[in-house]
Amino acid sequence: MNAYKKLLTLAGLISGLFVTLLVSPGASAKVEYDASSLLIKNSDQVSEMMRVKIKKAQALQAKQDDNEDGEILAEPEAVENLKDAMRIALSRPDQDGARANLYSRVRRELVDLGALDQVLIELTEESLSELRTQDGPRRTATYVVILENMMAEIKPEIRENQAYRKIVERIRDAKITISDKAKVQNLLRSMSVPVSPSGTAEKLLKSLPPEPAEPKKKK
Repeated sequence: MNAYKKLLTLAGLISGLFVTLLVSPGASAKVEYDASSLLIKNSDQVSEMMRVKIKKAQALQAKQDDNEDGEILAEPEAVENLKDAMRIALSRPDQDGARANLYSRVRRELVDLGALDQVLIELTEESLSELRTQDGPRRTATYVVILENMMAEIKPEIRENQAYRKIVERIRDAKITISDKAKVQNLLRSMSVPVSPSGTAEKLLKSLPPEPAEPKKKK
């Protein structure tokens, strides 16, 4: 009986979703960096989208002067373009194993400007903010993908990089839940049900060895 009720509920959600897509004025509006639209592009097409952003960032950064100590000063607009490129790389579901190459391409540019941690933190906060409001199932699914991909990429460095550990802790503590509508939307589009990034973050942190205790101060 319970299984029958669940089936009816799921059918109702799917029916409601199709009605929403057909009659909602904003339903057909293009979502920038939508995960489902990026998924149907091959890695070369996505790489080209990123190349445009990276090239623009490089041109903007080339106009920036070094400081008196010869250090590179990151041009804010250049960093924004690189953040756009990173958002593209992380928004695409990694069904063909291309994510690592896409990520490393923009990662190098951000490392050179000393802005990688800043961009990952900003994308984390952007994603968590969106997932709290869940303004449309397509956007929800995209930001879930961003966080899942980000955690997969920074996982090897979490033990040594406190900024990355704090990112994962932030995602865990957000206690994100995915709406039924977003789950159904993703199931219809990609035959997969999105999981809570907070749950992924909790499992990742539990898999890490405990941090060494600080030595007690002698009295």
